[in-house]
Amino acid sequence: MKPTTAVPSYGAGRPLPSHAVVEDRRADFDSGLLIRIQAALLPLRDGQILRVASPMDSVAADLRTFEIATGHALLTVAPDPLRPGWRFHYVRKGRARTEWPAADHGPTPTTIGELMPRRLWLYTNYDCNLKCDYCCVVAGPRVDPRRLAAERIRTLADEAAEAGFDRVFLTGGEPVLRPDLPELIEYITDRLPLTLLTNAMLLRGPRWERLRPLVEGGRPVAFQVSLDSAKPDAHDAHRGIGSHARALEGVRTLLGVGARVRLAASLPESDLDEIPRLHELADELGIASGDRIFRPIALRGAASAGEPIRVEDVAPELTCDADGWFWHPVSNDPDMRLSIPASAPLADAMVAIRARLEDLIAMRSARLDRFTCG
Repeated sequence: MKPTTAVPSYGAGRPLPSHAVVEDRRADFDSGLLIRIQAALLPLRDGQILRVASPMDSVAADLRTFEIATGHALLTVAPDPLRPGWRFHYVRKGRARTEWPAADHGPTPTTIGELMPRRLWLYTNYDCNLKCDYCCVVAGPRVDPRRLAAERIRTLADEAAEAGFDRVFLTGGEPVLRPDLPELIEYITDRLPLTLLTNAMLLRGPRWERLRPLVEGGRPVAFQVSLDSAKPDAHDAHRGIGSHARALEGVRTLLGVGARVRLAASLPESDLDEIPRLHELADELGIASGDRIFRPIALRGAASAGEPIRVEDVAPELTCDADGWFWHPVSNDPDMRLSIPASAPLADAMVAIRARLEDLIAMRSARLDRFTCG
């Protein structure tokens, strides 16, 4: 098999967990390795990962062609830390999970125009009161806050409104930690509807008293609250003891003043039974059925398990932070970054998105599925 395109990058070549291994010092695709790979993939379920270990230079390009022919995705190539010259090639069998219940984004897009983003995501900061063990961007109490300048946020809100975008999302980190958040909400909602992603634990005291008038005043702002289980144990195991109770307290505070609340759960594949229980909790709280989001944990950032996601796997959701523009809010890893200056206007970012979309569609194996962050 001959190479046809460049090998894709995932997570800057990070090691991935694997469910089976094929190793061969001498074989390549022309001398038996292809047959061994196909045999190793047969017992695996869709979404599971095969690690192909080899020192042969041709294996990566052959696996790239193998992906185009079969749909088994080459996720990344990483050096073997113990054997100089050897490389680990991670192959995901078939498609990853396809049955996740998610917000309805309408029919599957079929053209580049339909794939172009209409929502703007802004990482306002990376400091957070929690240190979740599967945080996709490694936020936490001791990280560099890397706060997106307020003036930059206002400029981007203006540009998004002028470009006809549908909505702005503010995420982090924990945006509620920003002292200027009320002013930013006011400015953005004068132009576009806003969704604020929050763990809801800080909606009390002076912070809440400054936010409350904006909510009670009918501003078009929704609060998307992370809640990964109906009961404390599973949620607190990932996010910290007591975080579930305080998140629910924040949800009830918001609902008490008539705020729109969206419930968002990140779940491992083993916990899909949690979805009906979360629906029951949302019914009890009075959260609308269309404001419930269930998604897999992404194997990005701090996560040690979850769904491995490449640029090729997800339709773009234009995202910006203090360091510049990237493809999708699910990850700010280097492979997700757009090759334009950090200060580039939104229009330039959209040009870069379109150019990358054209390249990915030309690969013929890009999934470009919707991965629902909000």
